[in-house]
Amino acid sequence: MPAKELLEQIVSKANGNEAVKKEISGFNKVFQFKVTDSSPFYVSIENGSVTMKDGEAQTPSATIVGTDAVLSDMFSGKLDPIKAFMAGQIKVSGDVFSTQKLTGVISKLRA
Repeated sequence: MPAKELLEQIVSKANGNEAVKKEISGFNKVFQFKVTDSSPFYVSIENGSVTMKDGEAQTPSATIVGTDAVLSDMFSGKLDPIKAFMAGQIKVSGDVFSTQKLTGVISKLRA
């Protein structure tokens, strides 16, 4: 399944999960995903609500760059994001620490 579709499912679960909404309240960030072999998209987290949009964000907190296959494997749990970063499979710029929180939220909602 394409990375964008997997992340759309996760975003939908996030907005329906009160525990996650509480965890991310006050965590206001924008994560840009630049897919090297597909179209870019981004995720905005604001006041406990998560939205996903096509295109490029004006001022993302962090930008994650990788192939659709690598991002899909990360979103589905087949690939550890830290290992992908260390192996050069993804590149992260901007607020790297906030991407770690995003990774934690995604892993909780993946199941």
